[in-house]
Amino acid sequence: MKMVLPVDGYRSATDFMEAMQGTASDAYWLLKPGEFWHGGVHLYENFASNAVYRPESHGLKCMTDGHAVAWRLNDNYQTATYDNNLLKFSSTFVLIKSTCVPDEDKSANALEFYTLWMQIAPLSEYGTDTPTATVTASSLKVRQDNPAQGWVRTGLPVGNVPNASHCYEAPLDTHTTLPKDIVVEIEEEATFLLNGQPAPFMFVRVKSVPDGKVSGLSAGESGWISGLDTYVKRKASNLPDWMQKAREHGVFNQVVSGKSIEVKAGDLIGHLSYHERPETAPQHFCHLEVFSQDQRMEDFLANKAAVTKGAAQLHTLPNKTLWKYIADTETFVAAEVGGAPSLSTAERFTSESDCQNKISDGKTWYEIPAESAWMSADDVEKVNQFDLEKRGFIRLEQNEEPQSIFQTPREGWLRQTFGRLEELTRSESSDTYSSGDAEGYQKLLQEMDTNQDGLIDANELWRYLHNNQPHIQYQVQRLVVKHHSEWLKDGMTTLWQTALNEQAGSYPELALYNYEYINKLVWMKDVQEIRSSEALWHMHPVVFLDSLGERNGNRIPCSFCQSGIEIKPELLIHCFGISSEKADLYAPLLTNSFIKYDINNCLRISHFLGQIGVETQMFTKFREGFYYTDGDRLWRIYHTQLNLGLSRRFPSYTESQRKQYTKEHLVRNEDELAKTLFPSDYEGMDYRGRGLIHLTHESTYNSYNEYSGNEVISNPTMLEEDPVIAVDSACWFWSKFANINPLADTDNLSEVTYKVNTAKLNITTRGEIKNLAFNYIKQNNTGCIK
Repeated sequence: MKMVLPVDGYRSATDFMEAMQGTASDAYWLLKPGEFWHGGVHLYENFASNAVYRPESHGLKCMTDGHAVAWRLNDNYQTATYDNNLLKFSSTFVLIKSTCVPDEDKSANALEFYTLWMQIAPLSEYGTDTPTATVTASSLKVRQDNPAQGWVRTGLPVGNVPNASHCYEAPLDTHTTLPKDIVVEIEEEATFLLNGQPAPFMFVRVKSVPDGKVSGLSAGESGWISGLDTYVKRKASNLPDWMQKAREHGVFNQVVSGKSIEVKAGDLIGHLSYHERPETAPQHFCHLEVFSQDQRMEDFLANKAAVTKGAAQLHTLPNKTLWKYIADTETFVAAEVGGAPSLSTAERFTSESDCQNKISDGKTWYEIPAESAWMSADDVEKVNQFDLEKRGFIRLEQNEEPQSIFQTPREGWLRQTFGRLEELTRSESSDTYSSGDAEGYQKLLQEMDTNQDGLIDANELWRYLHNNQPHIQYQVQRLVVKHHSEWLKDGMTTLWQTALNEQAGSYPELALYNYEYINKLVWMKDVQEIRSSEALWHMHPVVFLDSLGERNGNRIPCSFCQSGIEIKPELLIHCFGISSEKADLYAPLLTNSFIKYDINNCLRISHFLGQIGVETQMFTKFREGFYYTDGDRLWRIYHTQLNLGLSRRFPSYTESQRKQYTKEHLVRNEDELAKTLFPSDYEGMDYRGRGLIHLTHESTYNSYNEYSGNEVISNPTMLEEDPVIAVDSACWFWSKFANINPLADTDNLSEVTYKVNTAKLNITTRGEIKNLAFNYIKQNNTGCIK
């Protein structure tokens, strides 16, 4: 299952959680400071600033594929009264339904869950959202409403073309045009019949006309134009796609359910909402929650289906011997500090793919990065990705519905649950790891009971849940707790009345504000597919979904890179040994083109740099050369192309004769070699390889010419002489023409190289440069790959 972090700017879920520790968000899982259940986390602008709405911000990202099955769209911020002031907040939410199927062959072993994005920015935050487009054709016909009797302005209905097809003829040609680069606002869209075939059209109002251009419509005037993407480029709407579709239902400030809108991992969900609270400074935030009512939860966590797919984790315990590797003898010796043996410092789960392994003396050894040392396989347990219980995910249940907010949480279930886990662990197994688990449960209970009275009250539990010790944080983030939802009961119910009545005695204004605020937030009673009378399983939204995310095969894009790619000159100097002046020139050009062409994670970037390093001979040659002094090398490089070229010119030649001809006539003869290699489009070698990736052939030049508008057909030397075009053309080839990004995502050096250079020349060097780039990026915290 694909998983994306909720905000950009973090290289991994671990980094995200580290950033959240100690912030206000940290205070909300699993209890609010008021010591009642809170099933999610809060995302605040202090560590999610890229999710505050601005035209360039990245916003909140959908974490998994799924469907929006319920939502409430505020047309503007809601308000509640406090001290004669109207304080703004949002009650906009969307509920995403997803299913994790770890193994398609065992489809019954799945888990259905929901991701709740609560209190995200309302529609008014985005301002007027009129879609716009830019004309990309050199000139585009302007049309007007068709005066034919019965003409239907809304165009063809969905489905088959009706019999009265004349009613759906295209708008009439006015014999005027719009020039290239004119910007228009799209007011309507429809499909009409053009030459008997359905074709898209848009009714537009001209927003601006470029200086010096003649236009058939002036600014403010309207007309019909073609809606084909070939002729117009639409500007992406600032409004998330799901919101655009939800808005079409025309229901605002009310819960909508029973509908379904498909969403994908990485799609824009929205932005943090502006939130004003009594007696505190306003801030931007949203509530993020993941819950499930799936009856298969117990079996899913225990991996009863014995799923073996997914990435393996290495489970290591504290106080185990650490080792160091002696390369000269290929042996391992115990690590020491001051003469004392070094021992592992904490219980860890590490992805096997992140660890090197070696075999020595018939035993396997693993390098554990967090320990900066090696450990023997005897002290390492390999755990499957979907053995979630073994990875620390523990179920805790409170099924009784509280009658007052002060009755949550109840302490009894906690001690009982941990005690049962301890008993099961001790009785069913005597191995080291199970014994360690039992001791761990007992230790956690002791740490929670800070006053050692044998009871764990809500205050002690809150302090435990927000303890900053790593081993406690690890466990807290993996609690799967079943309790009733806070989104079900309004302020009139007994759940809130006791607390509100008590508050009203001392702070009447605050009690009235909270009553109004609570009433505008509840939603669950209006969503029929949620069994709202039952308790729900609540999981940490980031840690739990990250545990289910893909680790092999299709790799997860690097969210750090997506949040703001910036190629530093030092990286180019490190990889290519070029001058600082050249690095300063090309670094920003690569940055801009990488963003433009979605070369947006560390594997894509490092593979790209590996390829252009060889193609340009370390940024020294931006044009393909045909001058060779060594006939054997020339034959090796162009073997297939020379064979084909010479067989067309000299059909009776054998391969040995072709090879001999190469040595005698093509060496030191640049013009003759180019004619042989490219006979069909050879024009004075105009269309030889040029640019960072060496675009080759007239047809490729023409494709780039049409895409970019850069006149490289009439002026091909632009590709080598203009650094902007040299970079842009290479990134265009990589992303648009050859579609190399997916191959780079799978780290397939051979296939990436074949796309760039069919002869796969110098593939080892390409890989070496790629690794140089990748390691530099990772070591200098400018990106990563997960």
